[in-house]
Amino acid sequence: RIASREDGIEIAGWYIAGDTDAPAVVVVHGLGACKHAHQVLVPASMLWQNGFNVLVIDVRDVGDSTQEDGRTAIGNEEYLDVLGAWDWLATEKGIDPDRIGLLGNSLGAATVMNAFSQEPGVPAILVDSPPDNLAQIISEELARNNVPQFMAPGILFMARIVAGDDLLAHNPGDAVANSNGRPMLVLHGTADERIDHRHSLQLRDRAAELSADN
Repeated sequence: RIASREDGIEIAGWYIAGDTDAPAVVVVHGLGACKHAHQVLVPASMLWQNGFNVLVIDVRDVGDSTQEDGRTAIGNEEYLDVLGAWDWLATEKGIDPDRIGLLGNSLGAATVMNAFSQEPGVPAILVDSPPDNLAQIISEELARNNVPQFMAPGILFMARIVAGDDLLAHNPGDAVANSNGRPMLVLHGTADERIDHRHSLQLRDRAAELSADN
């Protein structure tokens, strides 16, 4: 059991110890998944078999973690849970924060990117099939479910009223501008039917633009 960076939230996790002096990775699941999901257990196993220390977690409102309101904030609150896990590895396991990376899949990738953007001490991330722009992904999700896209502002308004969640408070793609030279590895398959691979191409193009400007 691990304290989130937000008071009153406790997250559940599995810690799999690797080599004593090895780096560590926090692995974060996507929407509708938890620490039991193969999308996190497969990379967690691969990392552990290569000597890494691995921490697989449930973010709030999922699995064995604190049930705050039963609703996802699409990474806008959950990133604090990821940073709580990152803190725990440093304080409880004595791992140098400069050697604790983050890995996320799908919505977990967005959560990891928010954590990376907000905590300059996170040294590196790997994100698999990440969304770039949350307003864009909300619009695409509505279209995928045959819901008129003009309803998006109303949905965002109701999220504020019902759950107190600002679903556009943080944007995953801001991690590129806030990386300050820290490495990000982005993976995305062109056959992804949930999050179009264009999101990763947008991240790539933004990184190229920022590199050219600097």
